[in-house]
Amino acid sequence: MVASLQTLPKQILDRILEHCYRKATQAYHPKFYKVHRDFREYAQLCRSLRESAQPFVSRRVVFERYNQTVEGVDKRELSHEETKAAKRQPPQITWLTNMHAVVAMDATDMVTEVVISSFDRYPLPDDVLAMLERLEFAKHDWTNVTKLYINYKADFDLDDKDVLADEDDDDDSSEANDAATAAASAPIEWIPDDSFAALASYLEAAMPNVDTLWMDENRCRRVGPRNAMSGYIADRIDKFRTLDLRFAHMPTFGVKVLPTQLTRLTLSVHSAYDYIDIPRIAAPTLRSLTLASIPLHYLWDRFCNGTAETAASATNTVVFEQLRRLELSFHMPYRSVPIGKTEDDLMWERWRRESGVPHPSDADASLNVGARLKTVSVKERSPRYTQLKTTGRRPHFPKLRHLQLNSYPGRISEILKDMPLAQLRSLDISGDMVSFKGIRLGGMHCLQRSTLACFSESPFRESAHGNRILAKALAQGPAVRSLSVSASTEYRIRVPPADRITCTGLRVLSLSGQVSYADIPALLRQLPALECLDLQRARFVKPPPAVRTAEGMAAHMLASDMRPISTSLVKFVPDVLLRNATDDIVFYNILMVIARVPSLRELKMFSFYSTQFFRELLPLFKIHKVLPFVRHLAALDYTD
Repeated sequence: MVASLQTLPKQILDRILEHCYRKATQAYHPKFYKVHRDFREYAQLCRSLRESAQPFVSRRVVFERYNQTVEGVDKRELSHEETKAAKRQPPQITWLTNMHAVVAMDATDMVTEVVISSFDRYPLPDDVLAMLERLEFAKHDWTNVTKLYINYKADFDLDDKDVLADEDDDDDSSEANDAATAAASAPIEWIPDDSFAALASYLEAAMPNVDTLWMDENRCRRVGPRNAMSGYIADRIDKFRTLDLRFAHMPTFGVKVLPTQLTRLTLSVHSAYDYIDIPRIAAPTLRSLTLASIPLHYLWDRFCNGTAETAASATNTVVFEQLRRLELSFHMPYRSVPIGKTEDDLMWERWRRESGVPHPSDADASLNVGARLKTVSVKERSPRYTQLKTTGRRPHFPKLRHLQLNSYPGRISEILKDMPLAQLRSLDISGDMVSFKGIRLGGMHCLQRSTLACFSESPFRESAHGNRILAKALAQGPAVRSLSVSASTEYRIRVPPADRITCTGLRVLSLSGQVSYADIPALLRQLPALECLDLQRARFVKPPPAVRTAEGMAAHMLASDMRPISTSLVKFVPDVLLRNATDDIVFYNILMVIARVPSLRELKMFSFYSTQFFRELLPLFKIHKVLPFVRHLAALDYTD
């Protein structure tokens, strides 16, 4: 019996819709009203979906500001000049909201989330307040609202200065250009603090039980280095349990130490300078901590063991008693480098200093003698983790389960010494080849999900670094269920010998790098529990000329080792959009893998390629000798 929406258990439907609901919120530029509209449509499909989707429809009240002049215009289809022209048109502002529908259903007691979002210019607090008062928002009962979302981002993220400078572009006279330049550089009127305070007071009175604030905003010249919600945060700082502040200037918290009832904290600063405005953070009560663009120098200095801790009582160990999830993204400042050098050049210079490996282009070093200095977009490395300032504090994580390190600016092995690797359940690390040098991934007995991404691999010479990363990843133990390995190199990454592969319990494997299709069958034989294989940027094997015909392909298969692979693989996701990959090459490489996997049920690739693949596969079904190898391919589902 084929499952349908009407036959699925309600618990499964609830989990599916919950996943869709949260995934839309976590997007870089979430459109909250569209999410509400989608769930309202889900509730109209059938009775089962109506029962599961209706709570999501009335869970959130959305106020989303749109400029009708540019709404519906796909920015990707416009040139830069056309985008600015659309922005300069007289705005037609409208607020989309579902509040009236919620009130009409008498479901205000079911609302737990309120969203204020903008998709044009930075909204003036007076305009937001006027809108809420016009709709009589405070007239209704919102005592069950615990989450407030503030999303002040623009679809057409064009600075006001650029708009002013382009207002007279149609006039070619120098007077017009001078006037536009003067207008662009003229001081602008700042939004007064009283406007922010009035909106904060209104929100606090209307929603007295908010304990979660999610905020994402762009910079605005009329706001300057201030945060639009500083007053609101300072007034409610003792009531918040979750703070999620992304890409915003740090607010004025109004306290020297964040209160201990905070259990989830996300801070994403614009630069290292914003980090010094963050109060001290009480570590013992945190359950989830995410810090982005932080300077490595003061990584643990902002944390304390409680609000009562003083300089005299401070110890060198910060205890994160309840922390289960830790995500860190690091700040790397820019510096001046000689003209003609790249980021890979600097990386290899540091690699050579630490390991004595000669740079392949040392013979041409005389060509750069006396080169001038020029500031380019090359990131400078911070001091080593072992040289932290200023107190030299170290953390202790008795309950940490999930660790994520993004763009770590030093050797990852240094910071991992402070992490409880034996108890981690998920590990996510990204960095360059220097960051991964000396890393040890053994001893993680509880690890179930692992993601390793190595970038900036030098194209100058073949390096064994990619081979080492893959070998260490596949040797993390039988407890690992999901593994993703990505290495940006133009050289072949070799699969380790069978005796070094210990991840025998893998269910999902994603490989992105120059792994050869010739090595895939041997790898699959070592992974008997594997269910899904995602293979990206893999290296195709050049087929012999004879396989261009069905008879030649059949003869080649009969002469090759086509023993069935005993694995649980049911889904294969190959990458067919590679350079110099013809249809013949793609067909040969994919076929030589999946013909040995009788358990395979789904082949996922673009519909054009799947149609072409099956068209080339049909003649093989007519050849009796190879039918045992391809019979199971007739039942494959080809998904896009």
